[in-house]
Amino acid sequence: MATPAWGTDYQGLSRGETGLTFNGLFFVNPRSRAQVYFLAGFGWAGAHVTCDSGSASCPGGGIDQHYGYFGGQLGGGLELRLARAIALNADLRGFIRSRTDDLARAQPEFTDAYGRTTNTSGGALLTGGMTLYF
Repeated sequence: MATPAWGTDYQGLSRGETGLTFNGLFFVNPRSRAQVYFLAGFGWAGAHVTCDSGSASCPGGGIDQHYGYFGGQLGGGLELRLARAIALNADLRGFIRSRTDDLARAQPEFTDAYGRTTNTSGGALLTGGMTLYF
């Protein structure tokens, strides 16, 4: 699934990102009305980060950066069948990803207060939705 997102990133910069993920769902009890499942997958993402040179968050000049990422995810969820062709679902997935673009080694994306750098990030995502079977 390709998902675009945009807004302000952790460093106060304008950021747009699009991801493409592939997941496999493994149902534990496929014949039940309430089905428990596990998921595993991988994906790619690209981000575009900008900042105008006149902005307070860009005191050293403008920024126009492109980042590439690759990562994986694991999780589990519940699907509740409402009818033969309609189901509601919710899942929790953990993810980890690393930068893969050409500048990843020379310009790490994150630097903490102690000067440590990394290009790896992770987190958790809670999702919900509806599935139409046909």
